[in-house]
Amino acid sequence: MMPLSPKAPLPPPEHGDWRLPLDHPEEAEHLPPQPLTVWKKLRLRAEYLQTIPVGNVGLGQTDAAGSDVIPLGGAVRYVRLALAWLVLLPLSVLMVYALLLHLYDAGSSTMGQKSFWLSVPVWYSLLGAGAFCSLIVSRIATPVLVYVYVLGHELTHAIAAKLCLGKVQTFKIDLNGGYVETDTDNLFIALSPYFVPLWMCCWLLVLWVANLVYPFPEWEAWFYAGFGFWWSFHLYWTAWVIPREQPDMLENGVLFSLLLIMIMNIGILLAVLYAFGVLSPSAYVRNFLQAAQHMADSACALYAWLVDVAGNW
Repeated sequence: MMPLSPKAPLPPPEHGDWRLPLDHPEEAEHLPPQPLTVWKKLRLRAEYLQTIPVGNVGLGQTDAAGSDVIPLGGAVRYVRLALAWLVLLPLSVLMVYALLLHLYDAGSSTMGQKSFWLSVPVWYSLLGAGAFCSLIVSRIATPVLVYVYVLGHELTHAIAAKLCLGKVQTFKIDLNGGYVETDTDNLFIALSPYFVPLWMCCWLLVLWVANLVYPFPEWEAWFYAGFGFWWSFHLYWTAWVIPREQPDMLENGVLFSLLLIMIMNIGILLAVLYAFGVLSPSAYVRNFLQAAQHMADSACALYAWLVDVAGNW
């Protein structure tokens, strides 16, 4: 590794600097061809890790050749990797397991005079999700949806930077990608677009305020249908963009970022379901403890089996 130049200029942090290989393929040369095999993904990841210097390096610093240095040093990388495997991974599995148990229990109950799946929040949310899936399958409005996602992605970076008292110095979006340059950086700014469903939040806020100002009988149908549409929009495009080369995730550790994004998305979904009256916090806690007990019992059974096998050898 070439030594850092103390006089090298420090460019502002970039967020969301990703490119869609549509009209300008030369801008997407850093992207590996899609789709990738699992083996090739691992090989590319290994090659990338070889470019990360040992030791902590400040964000935006460059080497003597002027190339950017990824600011995730060796010690920080291993700490985050340990947190990902030992804390975030079990927590994410438990949260998903508990949510499935809760939905299974709720499916056999009723909400008012209707079953759970035919209740207003669930039924119209499923209709909204179905409408989004129809657009994706038919590809009728794909360019529009891509542009809306790029706009929301970069706006979320910019809003997160403002919330952290930073300044947005450059904001660029088009159908080929986008990026935001700020004078500050942290984990929240880098990963916020992957777990903050901006358009869903805007939709719910606008419909809620509209109903307060001018109540109309169909507002619940539009409210919940919009939630299903924009939540599906958020999940689909987040899952679509993550496999592509994202500096936001590479700079913070891929596994650590993925699990953190998953946990935050589940947490936001739980909060929304609670606000809709679909989820009971006390029941979910019971399901979470039940899932933890199941996982502990499975781990003990596996350990006993391994001991037994080792003893027979």
